[in-house]
Amino acid sequence: MIASGRYDWVNSDIEKNFSVKGNGRIELDTELIHFNRFIGSDEVLKELDRLGYRAATAEELLAFGAAYSEKQYEFPIVALGTVRHGGGNRHVLYLWDDRSKRDLDLGWFDYDWGGGYRFLAVRK
Repeated sequence: MIASGRYDWVNSDIEKNFSVKGNGRIELDTELIHFNRFIGSDEVLKELDRLGYRAATAEELLAFGAAYSEKQYEFPIVALGTVRHGGGNRHVLYLWDDRSKRDLDLGWFDYDWGGGYRFLAVRK
């Protein structure tokens, strides 16, 4: 699924710590949720639940990235539905751009996400 996204750069720890399976296609009712403020991951999960969504998984983010490759140039996109431990921290996948390159990276679950981040969510 990572190869399907044709990313310019992939954090090497992703393949070590995330067991990603699939062919790059998942049919789901997804939405990009924007809170427009600093917000912690736990609060995002509570808000998504209140809105009738759940956080997207790593596989769902990768499928989204492959299907909508230009979206991450507009804003970083986070999937909080798959959390892995590594180096004493909890990590999640997110898509972003680094000077016009598409990157697939790891972010800290315990991080307060800035107002520009979007969270990939799946309707329950």
